[in-house]
Amino acid sequence: MGTAIINKDSSNGADSGAKIGDLLHRITDDVKTIASNEVELAKLEIGRTAKRAVADTAVVLFGAIIALIGLTMLAIVAVVALEPVIPALWLRLLIMSIVYLAIGGGIAVVFGKKLGHDIKPNLDLPVREAQQTVDAIKEGLRG
Repeated sequence: MGTAIINKDSSNGADSGAKIGDLLHRITDDVKTIASNEVELAKLEIGRTAKRAVADTAVVLFGAIIALIGLTMLAIVAVVALEPVIPALWLRLLIMSIVYLAIGGGIAVVFGKKLGHDIKPNLDLPVREAQQTVDAIKEGLRG
């Protein structure tokens, strides 16, 4: 980007006005470009955060499926092992169902809260850079 030199001693006022108009046009174009770049940066940050959240969610779901299989096996063992203490099969199954619901609900609450915190994008950097850009433009216009 070039710089325009405005000669205050110029005898041709129309020429000076044209240079100022050209300078204002270039400043406007630069501000548009900067704003467009800042919006693009924010989009990239949001996309990166969303991809990370999706990957984390997939891993958590895979782990949950494996844990569910293991918990099922433990529940079967517990139902069989409780036979001498609780002879009624329906009662042993009911007890294990309640245990399943409690464990599953606890896990869902804990990881649901964690996912809720992780999914929020970190826009501190784009906001800070946009503010620095605006401050630099203001300072350039003043100076």
